Amino acid sequence: MYVIKNNFYSYQNVKMIPMIRIISFEGSVGAGKTSLTNYFSHELKIGKILEEYERNPFLHDFYKGSKVNLETEITFLLIHYSQLKKVLEDSEESFILADFSIEKDLVYAVLNLNDTEFRIFKNIYDYVIQQVGVPTLVIYIDLSLKILKRRIFQRGRPYEMAADPDYFKEYNDKVKEHFRDRTQSEVHFFNVDDLDLDPDNRKLSQIRKVIVKNI
Repeated sequence: MYVIKNNFYSYQNVKMIPMIRIISFEGSVGAGKTSLTNYFSHELKIGKILEEYERNPFLHDFYKGSKVNLETEITFLLIHYSQLKKVLEDSEESFILADFSIEKDLVYAVLNLNDTEFRIFKNIYDYVIQQVGVPTLVIYIDLSLKILKRRIFQRGRPYEMAADPDYFKEYNDKVKEHFRDRTQSEVHFFNVDDLDLDPDNRKLSQIRKVIVKNI
């Protein structure tokens, strides 16, 4: 595990609002982001936001190789923006858990869009970040390729199972690099190959300590 603090990304012509008090789980496909968000939301009595990936009508076509990259990335960004904005407007809690960080939308846009498309995306992204900020804390959970393949099979999502696991590993490495080097959030990294949702699990206890320290 290692920690990164205060390594701010540069946003031209954007006045950043103070960090919102959201604690996000990030990591590779199948790492357990949603499971951990649900677990700690219940265990610590904290509200939660779960990514509504199924609302993106372009996702299946994207995985099939259709040319819907810009539509896919902007739709995910706006879904996340809508979720975060609603929490900021409606929630009376001091802290909220989430199974995503909106910064990952920027990483995926860099990977999937051409220069013209990225300029369009970035204009919207800068506005969104100005409105909702980024998480105070990101807990990045990582898997080995062997466990990643097993998790994809266990989840059983057809569009994931049809993709090469190395594709997810490549994307995960790029996302991990962003959260290691360029994020605006405080980040704690954990390998979760040995994680189990058992209160006696050592790794789960370490993650809990990080969350409790921040709330």
